[in-house]
Amino acid sequence: MIKVEILICTINKGVVRIPDNLIAPREDVSYVISYQYTDERYLELIPQELLERKDVKFQKIKGRGLSANRNRALAVATGDIVLFADDDARFSAEGFDVIRSTFESNPDIDVAFFQASTYTGRPLKNYPDSVVDYPNNLNMEISALEMACKRTSIQNRIHFDERFGLGCDCLTCGEQDIWLITAERLGLKMRYFPKKIVETSTMLKQRMIYIDPGVQRSFGAIAWYRNGRHAYVYCFKYALRAARSRMAHFLPMFRQMLRGIHYIRHNSSVS
Repeated sequence: MIKVEILICTINKGVVRIPDNLIAPREDVSYVISYQYTDERYLELIPQELLERKDVKFQKIKGRGLSANRNRALAVATGDIVLFADDDARFSAEGFDVIRSTFESNPDIDVAFFQASTYTGRPLKNYPDSVVDYPNNLNMEISALEMACKRTSIQNRIHFDERFGLGCDCLTCGEQDIWLITAERLGLKMRYFPKKIVETSTMLKQRMIYIDPGVQRSFGAIAWYRNGRHAYVYCFKYALRAARSRMAHFLPMFRQMLRGIHYIRHNSSVS
């Protein structure tokens, strides 16, 4: 029997939301909760029921940084299939059944992408209606929440780049993009399936590219990671298009993209 493990990362007050999002215990599902805290007073908020559930592995880490938190959660994972989630992710028994049956029917894949919705059932994105291999024909941004992975395909092979993501001062998003580029370079077999597995309340930060300097810096850094020195031209053209369409001012956006390129060039990845 394939066992599914959810790696839930949270920080400070977010831990109180988790119990309501877990389903009743079942033999084929377990959880790793990786709890970051910035002050000891937040430890008093840990719900006792999380510590008492036999299907939950709970670990505490002082500090911040979503990518670092995900890496620590993956390091202790033991399930056959692992998923990355935040404290607002709401899974269901039906969603877990979809994940298990997908990998049983597609034993050749390393990573499967699915659909997510808001709590009210609204799709998080405009999802394709058919099965699509990634990256060849899938024109869609991928979020970690939509992703299920064979643990043995990624553990000790791919980490989330800790220069990127929530909790980082410079590159405030983009960790998923770097992860996917690395997975492609390693030759992992990835495929999208038009089935919903989870609900969330999270807004997609990448959509703030026109107004958020951290997202703009992350865009530049991702472009460098993917394209090397061609990133300068790529970012120039993107900022110029944004200015022409009156979505953003050219110079402020381009400067932030250049800052992101400079940052990734002069700060080594950590894991």
